Amino acid sequence: MEFERDVLALGRPEKVKIQLQDVNLPDNNSVYFRAKQKELISQYCAARVFLSETDRPNEDWKHWDRVVPMQCEEPEYSYYKTQMRADLYEAALFFYNSVVDISWAMCYLATEYLCIKNGQTVSIDGISPISVASAQARELENLSQTPTARTNPLRYLKQVCPEFEEAIDLVDGFWNAFAETEVRKKYNYCKHKGKPTYQEIEDLNPSRTWEYIVVNGNTHEIDRMPTAVSDVGYEVSLKESICELRDFDDQVLFPYIEKLITTIEYILQPSKMIDY
Repeated sequence: MEFERDVLALGRPEKVKIQLQDVNLPDNNSVYFRAKQKELISQYCAARVFLSETDRPNEDWKHWDRVVPMQCEEPEYSYYKTQMRADLYEAALFFYNSVVDISWAMCYLATEYLCIKNGQTVSIDGISPISVASAQARELENLSQTPTARTNPLRYLKQVCPEFEEAIDLVDGFWNAFAETEVRKKYNYCKHKGKPTYQEIEDLNPSRTWEYIVVNGNTHEIDRMPTAVSDVGYEVSLKESICELRDFDDQVLFPYIEKLITTIEYILQPSKMIDY
């Protein structure tokens, strides 16, 4: 499977040239930002690995032999392969959505200048010892929320840190457009409610062996009653869902993440001396 842009291009350049006159020591927010940037890219790469696996030609499935027995004949081979493709798609779906969620944390940890320690408000400006900086990062991660949440801290940060307004608006705008999309709906379904019923799997191995039909004596209308688990499942097309996720990557997610990282970098001007 081919993607339009390279995820690794979202990271900090591998080689960094530092001029002595430009040396500035790291601060907490810059280290937090770089940490979340690296974690986000790692999850993004994993999402593409799993999605790409769904697109392999038949002869390339041998490395999945324990799951898709290569000695199987049709239609069993296609059935096992399609089941595996569905599992790989769902794994990619989870990783893609984790990239979205990490983007909120990345923006928040780059922006926030206060945290709570032992019930007291503590400034995180400047640089702290590793033990303190790490503990503060965990505190801030716990405060990161859905952009539209009433208690989302990015709301007040937009007021008190107007220089971050563009970055926060990017997060808000993306979420408002993304929250009700099929990609997020399918993720929420898999995470909280169950496993979709894929049309392609049902076509290869129908779960129905009989039908229960009721005919209205007056109108002669026919009602089919549920007799198979697939009758009440959340039915989706695996092929369409995979194409939908790939298009989401190229056309929606990558441009958003690229713009967000670029915007935060421009505002923060993170030290080039942060090991990455």
